[in-house]
Amino acid sequence: MMQPEISFQGTGFTHVNEALNLPHNCIFIAVPKTGSNSIRSQLRQKGKPMVPGPHLNICQIRDLIYPAFLRASLGKNRSFPSTLPLTDQVLREAADRTFTAAFKFACVRNPWARAVSLYARREGILLQEHIPFETFVEHHLFASDTCVYPTLHKTQSEWLCDPNGNLLMDYVFKLEDFDRAIRDIAEMTEGRLVLESVHENRNVTSQSDAYRDLYTGHTRTLISKHFEADIDRFKFTF
Repeated sequence: MMQPEISFQGTGFTHVNEALNLPHNCIFIAVPKTGSNSIRSQLRQKGKPMVPGPHLNICQIRDLIYPAFLRASLGKNRSFPSTLPLTDQVLREAADRTFTAAFKFACVRNPWARAVSLYARREGILLQEHIPFETFVEHHLFASDTCVYPTLHKTQSEWLCDPNGNLLMDYVFKLEDFDRAIRDIAEMTEGRLVLESVHENRNVTSQSDAYRDLYTGHTRTLISKHFEADIDRFKFTF
């Protein structure tokens, strides 16, 4: 079935959310503090999103496509008989096809290094100058702790999986493999999605590159317990 043309003209928004880029037929799930700005800056569409927020999860993006298509189809009858509006079934099928066909990818990060980055961040809740790292780790229960947009995701995996733990992504790479990943992405999309190797929003005060130096046996064990799902799924080691 041919995909119907969906236009957001006259809706007050220009796209669904920055995670979904319809012209590039891709979905990039931006897990906070995984170097996501480098990719977001290249894929972010201009204009106003229907739902703002740079860190929605894959299920939220999937579930936003149908209401966005529905909103785009309303109030555009210009014929008699009324043959122009799309039926609800057509809209739902178009939303499902859009999600299925989109290249869905994300970056994840070593939980021990990521905890140091969250502790040293320069936006959101600033903690580095107020509490010691050990205290931070003892209270670090959610993967979005200290973020500007807290979401109560307990692990990075929760951004990328359905409620049953099934991974919904086509490609997930580790932050340290960024340069190789952009080559993989270009190949997997047959050249449709070509990203540049740029590194943005680096915190020069963060010690995440030497994260091991900040840990004791106690804090290392706490991170391994809190983020066991990510460590097991993505095979992270200290």
